[in-house]
Amino acid sequence: MTGPIVLDCDPGLDDAVALQYALGSGRYEVKAVTAVGGNAPVEHTYRNARALVKTFGVADEIPVYRGVGGRLTRRIEAPAAFDFHGASGLGDEVADDAGVPEQSESAVDALLRLSRRHAGELTVVATGPLTNIAAALIADPGFAERIRLVFMGGTVSEPGNVSPTAEFNIWHDPEAADLVVASGVDYTMVGLDATHRARFTREHLARLEAAGEALAFTVRLMTFYFGSYNHFHRADAVPLHDPLAVGAALDPEYLTLAEGTVFVECASPLTSGQTVFLHERDVAGTSLPEQLTARALTSRGKVATGLGTKDFVEDFTAVLESWGSR
Repeated sequence: MTGPIVLDCDPGLDDAVALQYALGSGRYEVKAVTAVGGNAPVEHTYRNARALVKTFGVADEIPVYRGVGGRLTRRIEAPAAFDFHGASGLGDEVADDAGVPEQSESAVDALLRLSRRHAGELTVVATGPLTNIAAALIADPGFAERIRLVFMGGTVSEPGNVSPTAEFNIWHDPEAADLVVASGVDYTMVGLDATHRARFTREHLARLEAAGEALAFTVRLMTFYFGSYNHFHRADAVPLHDPLAVGAALDPEYLTLAEGTVFVECASPLTSGQTVFLHERDVAGTSLPEQLTARALTSRGKVATGLGTKDFVEDFTAVLESWGSR
């Protein structure tokens, strides 16, 4: 089992099954779920997260906290992905959060409190925009020293999925992402170079369908995901973006990793949200502005450049197949 983790998310179809995977594996000590605006506005993602802990039977064990809605430096709600994730953010599902308590503590305050309680042990897995994480760092820069961060977002060489150069989570709040990767936090970026290769196929879906009623909700979510992905991307196998980040928090062998520095483009309207990766071996021979050179020497992390030796898609499918026997 991992140490304590917090799932910071914007549910979202793949956020939902990422949480289910974490719970179903039995290998994650989930301390909290924190909601952020992204795939839907935060009032939707907060409701969806509360509905999910109820649906998955852990509402009495795992508290859900409401996080930041707008972008870090532009206090507006960025366009949500309703056209992809459905009217509620969970496909055609109606989020039932009745009876799940609303926490008075904010997501940022909960993240800071848990990081102090589990200093040096807490892993935060962020599967949405990094706005909550950035807000926590602004409130307490020492947050960076107390946690390990695994986040789904960005791309090194793979084309973007919301613009030619940017992945959605980073594009949604590029200033927050850049602040986070410059903070000195121990991070692993799980971007499109890996997730676009972790493809869940119709054959995998058939295995979940065969599991019967226990997975009916999951099958409906994944079926909607297949439909959206085929409509927008003309492909009939879907990438497990957020579940792969959750898996990598436990086992880095799901990924091929490189170490270096990530920079996020925040100024250009054409390439906003682009992640630029400078491998540690290339720092000495690269011409950068002085402040970026200094950052390349002090703020480094791990970046997924592809999949690793272990088959994550098979593990994900097998964990969900066994959901009914929990």
